[in-house]
Amino acid sequence: MTQNNQSVYHQKKQLSSEVLKNIINTFNEDKDFIYQEAVLSPISAIVTAVNESHISSDNPIQKLIESIVHILQTQPISYRHMQITKSALAKKPLVMQLLILMQDIVNRGQQSRSQKKLIWLSIAMHTAVVLTHYQKKTHANNIMMQFKLAQFSGSSRRTWIWSELPNIPTMSHDNILSILTNILEKNQESTTELDGKSFITQIKLKEDMSIAIAKLGQIEKIVNAYQDAHYLKIKKPKKPRKAQTDNTKVEPINLAEQKPFYQPHNEHTPYYWDTPFDDIEHSTIPVEINFLAPNTETYEGLTTSFEEIVDNYNEPYIGYEGLPDPLFRQSAPLQTIDISLQQNHMSQRDLGLNSSTSVLSLVGYQVLFAALVHDAKSASQLNYKICASILLLSMITALPIKSLMTKGYIGHRRIFSIGVKRAYIKHTLGITERSEVFDSAKHENEFDEVKIPIPLWLIESLLSIDIPSIDDFNTYLAMLRVNLGLPYLSLKRVQTALHIILSRYTPHSHTHIADIICRTPASHAPAMYYSSHSSETLLGHYKSALSVLNKAGSFDLSYITPWHKYTLGSGLALTSEYVREIIGKLKGWVHDSPDVATHFNRTSIFVWFVFCLLTGVRPNNGIGEISDIDLDMGWLEIDDKPNKQVQNQRLIPLCPTLLRYLTDYRGYLIRYQINNPLEYDISISIDEIRLGVNDVALLRLLSDSFNTLKIIKRGDAYHMTKDIIDANPYWTRHFVRTQLEKLGVDLTLINTVIGHEKARQEGLGCLSSLSKAKTKIVGGAFEHIARILDLHLDSIDNNRL
Repeated sequence: MTQNNQSVYHQKKQLSSEVLKNIINTFNEDKDFIYQEAVLSPISAIVTAVNESHISSDNPIQKLIESIVHILQTQPISYRHMQITKSALAKKPLVMQLLILMQDIVNRGQQSRSQKKLIWLSIAMHTAVVLTHYQKKTHANNIMMQFKLAQFSGSSRRTWIWSELPNIPTMSHDNILSILTNILEKNQESTTELDGKSFITQIKLKEDMSIAIAKLGQIEKIVNAYQDAHYLKIKKPKKPRKAQTDNTKVEPINLAEQKPFYQPHNEHTPYYWDTPFDDIEHSTIPVEINFLAPNTETYEGLTTSFEEIVDNYNEPYIGYEGLPDPLFRQSAPLQTIDISLQQNHMSQRDLGLNSSTSVLSLVGYQVLFAALVHDAKSASQLNYKICASILLLSMITALPIKSLMTKGYIGHRRIFSIGVKRAYIKHTLGITERSEVFDSAKHENEFDEVKIPIPLWLIESLLSIDIPSIDDFNTYLAMLRVNLGLPYLSLKRVQTALHIILSRYTPHSHTHIADIICRTPASHAPAMYYSSHSSETLLGHYKSALSVLNKAGSFDLSYITPWHKYTLGSGLALTSEYVREIIGKLKGWVHDSPDVATHFNRTSIFVWFVFCLLTGVRPNNGIGEISDIDLDMGWLEIDDKPNKQVQNQRLIPLCPTLLRYLTDYRGYLIRYQINNPLEYDISISIDEIRLGVNDVALLRLLSDSFNTLKIIKRGDAYHMTKDIIDANPYWTRHFVRTQLEKLGVDLTLINTVIGHEKARQEGLGCLSSLSKAKTKIVGGAFEHIARILDLHLDSIDNNRL
């Protein structure tokens, strides 16, 4: 292992052979295994032999080889299951595929000259079992798959690794990792050398570059898997970031780290970049405003997550009443006509008129797309071809053109992943990591990474090109404006095209999907962090959007194929089955109260959770003031942001189940008052709640002295129910948001009720075009959630008082 790795990693404790055997025995639960005992026994024997060679220094490598060969000579896989074809192997588990390939080596009598392969395939098998113990399924599959391809494939892109691996390695983890790491570093250097070639030279070496990238991807997966199996990363305290002096440094896209960007008189667009001041379209100087840290409430034992900060962030409203920039006074193109503040508010909603000149028409986008595809493939001038290729890449990925013009950005491994058959760009939402391992029975989402596929022919043509100047782009755009009849064509309109197509013209898609795919920064799209989607769903929306653009049919979309299916989005979103289980435990917890005071407090906490789960409100202190709850009409008026700089009142419909709980709880308080007439302060508080004379919270707890009522804080709910669910109660809001979307509630209604509307959208405010009747529809969805959680079956037990 290299010196650098030694300073970052230390070796894990060696697992015993007995532990590994137990892990292998669990494989028989896999329905794909055939004749489990006959297959699992040799796998267990091989893995045990490798494990023992790591433990004992007296176990020579030749003895290990003899043991492996002897195991395989017993023909553990019957002849009829020894088909070495792609389709036949694919039907079997990977660990069984390795065993078949190893037995095939012995059957062919090649063990004497293929000892290297037997050893390394055995190491891969052993490493995969260890990774299974640590629940690292992806890494386990990666290392088995890469060695399987090295043995099964006839392509030099896969088999090259056998010439790099030593014949008989010393069986120590440090030595094996050092061998693999050296191969990785060697391939990184080779790829970097090819990456630095000029454009003309690169065209000639395109195939070499493709092979180099494939090799690098293969060895990276093997190294990462082996390292994760046998070594533990030492977490060091983070050092303060130094001021970045290298403007060409490429960072991975993490939406949580992007600051908001504002332009006073235009739609908020995170993709724009600075342009010369004499450009009328972009003449307004951008206004940089620091991310306003909201006054989120603090609770003992609870930390404020990133999602909560974004959820409570108040975006400043910027408008104007007088004339705008002086340059506009001398010109009167359609997009610079002065408008009043209210007109500005109305015209810049997400569902603004399609006649807005800040965007092109659908036909305009389609014509532009067809022209870029044609020029990227067959433009006569090299500069035009490169410009068209970069603009096309921006148009289908929403990557900023300014970034694509940065040397070293295109193809950079922290943004792009380029393989032999597939290429894509990737970005992360930046969600808060869970403290526990992903459990599909509990958690909705496994990852937060979004992958956008790109055609190999396009990205390979752009690898390490000589970037044209901005003048070249302006010249090319000027030519397109004339030839296509698009006078408003600009770089901004190219790089925002995907978002517009997804949000306006793609069937079943909307702004929320566009925000996720097009990497809208967190401060502008908090709903992303409260959502749940499958990778296949997002890929389907993306392919539909490109189909809309590709009306001419000149762009081959066959490169967009289904990924490995996984869910992504909120890390705090729980499954409905698990939440129903939590509700059941809370009901039992209330029922088992040892005395009246405990029953009162537990009932209050239970109704508090019901209130959060059937409204989606932010679970902050004092939510549910009695003056804001209309039990007769079934409405809740809520302003649940702790930061009061910007008022955000909204109406939430109360479903029948919640109305019954709140009505019963108010009756519960009155009965407690009747049974405890001498508790004067409590009686006064209950009178205030009963009469609704003051802004007081309905849901209360008995104080520590039992002589007053206090409001429920989130920390109270957390600490009192920690034995049932050890999670920040903010999980309730994540659950409601994901469930409403699963139930097919219109996105505008979801954002209106949850409070995730962007500035100038149609649901909230004095200029709202959304009726109360439409908002009331969400009450039916809340009632459906109540039935999913079995909340409609029970009521508050007054008999305990």
